[in-house]
Amino acid sequence: MPPSAHPALRIVTRHDAEALFAGLSGRAVEAVGVAYLGPERRLLGLRHIIGHADSATVPIARIARDAILLSAQAVLIAHNHPDGDPRPSAADLALTRRLAQGLDILGVRLLDHLIFGGGARVASLRDMGAI
Repeated sequence: MPPSAHPALRIVTRHDAEALFAGLSGRAVEAVGVAYLGPERRLLGLRHIIGHADSATVPIARIARDAILLSAQAVLIAHNHPDGDPRPSAADLALTRRLAQGLDILGVRLLDHLIFGGGARVASLRDMGAI
């Protein structure tokens, strides 16, 4: 199923991105959200992937394909840690690097990878220097 579209919504700040993905927080299973952005950071599409209690498979090829099909200029990715700790794992960091490199080849920028923990705790891999 293609990502759902929301062309009137703009994601300009980290606060906007956190608000877009806020529904990931507090879930009992790991879930991933991917936002595809066009000119002026308008939301072109949004995809959610539901995982398991401690992991979710992030299909890099599908994200790249969606970005191409939507003519996205940028992508935001977010997921939750059901244990409440928003610190990135080694797997989170490796995924972020691979995704950023793959999208870069296509001329698409990975803006951030947010990790939602318990409460209002959110880690930004861009702020941490991982992107």
